[in-house]
Amino acid sequence: MKKQLKLKSIALFLLTAVFITSCSDDNSDINPGEGGESSMFDGELSVFETGTDNRTVNINGANVTGADALVKVSFQSSNSMRRLYVTQDVSDFGAEPFEFAVTGITVDDKKDGSLDLSSASRNAFDFEIPFPIPTSADSKIVYTLWATTGRGDFRDISKRNAISDTALGTITITGSGNTVGNGVKSFSNIKLEAPAADGTSMTFFSFYTGEVYKINPFNDAAQNAELVEIWDLGYYYTPVGNELATLASVQEYNLPGVDISAISGIDRADFNQTFFKTSSLTEADFNSITSAQLNALTVSTSDSEKLNGLAEGNIIEFQDKYGNKGLIKITTIDLGARGNGFDADAFIELDAKVLN
Repeated sequence: MKKQLKLKSIALFLLTAVFITSCSDDNSDINPGEGGESSMFDGELSVFETGTDNRTVNINGANVTGADALVKVSFQSSNSMRRLYVTQDVSDFGAEPFEFAVTGITVDDKKDGSLDLSSASRNAFDFEIPFPIPTSADSKIVYTLWATTGRGDFRDISKRNAISDTALGTITITGSGNTVGNGVKSFSNIKLEAPAADGTSMTFFSFYTGEVYKINPFNDAAQNAELVEIWDLGYYYTPVGNELATLASVQEYNLPGVDISAISGIDRADFNQTFFKTSSLTEADFNSITSAQLNALTVSTSDSEKLNGLAEGNIIEFQDKYGNKGLIKITTIDLGARGNGFDADAFIELDAKVLN
C-alpha cells in the first residue's frame, strides 16, 4: 500500500527523495534521490557501521525557522538494510511509531509501520527529512531511527538491526513549553471480542499502538505476520476446565481454529509474552497510580501468561517480555445474547495503565 509519511496528524515529507512504488513485500522500496541536497540543515544524523558518525542530534526549536527542523539522515551498513524504523516521543509521554495517510508523496510502507528501503539504498542512503518541532504546549520531541535487515520490532531495536544491536540515531528537538508526561500511558474502553470461527473478530490488543486487532485466516499470511508480533494479549471465553473469561499472552493463546502461529506463519517463540497476576490494588489505586508505583509492581516473568475466571472489577498486574509493567481493570464482561460467552456478540472491556 502506498501512503504518505505522517507523524500523527503532521505530514512528514521526504523532500529530496524520488520514490519508486512497488508491491508491499520485503523488496518494496523507498528510493532516495541523488544529489540536490539542501545547503542548509538544522542537524545532520549519521549512523554508520564503520568510520566516524554522529548518532545524536540536539536542536533548539527556538532557532528553527518554520514548523519543522530539516535534518539530513544518513545510514551505512555492509548488511542489506531493508527497513527503516522511526519513533517519536512527545514530552516523555512514550515512544510511538509513525502513522500514515493516503495522499501526497508516496512511499511503500509495511503493515507494522516501518518503511521499505529501495534496492539502491540497501547499503547506504541519505534522506532530507523535516521533523516537526514542539509546539508551545510541548517541551521536547525525541525521534529515534534505526535500520533492519528484515521485519524488526518497534520495542526492540536489536531485532534484525542492520548495524549492531544498539545502533540507532536520536534527534531531540526542544521547545518553549513545559508539558511533560507523568510516565503513565492510559487506555480506556478496550473492547476485545470473543474469537470468531472465521478469525474476523477484534480479539487482540497492543499496548504499544493502543489498537485492537483481528487475525483473519483468509487474509494474506504476510500481512498477518506484519502485525502479530506487536500484539500483547487476547481474549477468549470457554467453559472447558472452568476457564471462563480469560486473558492470555499471544504466545500462550492457542484455541482450536485460532492457531496464530499457523495463520501468520510466525514461530510462536517470536510472539510477545505477557505475564499476569491478580492484584490486591483497588479501583481507587488504579485510578491514581503513579509511574513509581507501576514500576514497583511485583508481577514478573515467573507469573502465568494466562489468567482465567475473570470478573468485572478485577484489577490485574502485568508485565511483558520487554519489562513493561502495567495494570488492567476489567470493566465489562458481556456473555452475549445466548449467555454462553463465545458467540460473536460476546466481549470483554478493559481499562489499562502502562509504564512508559
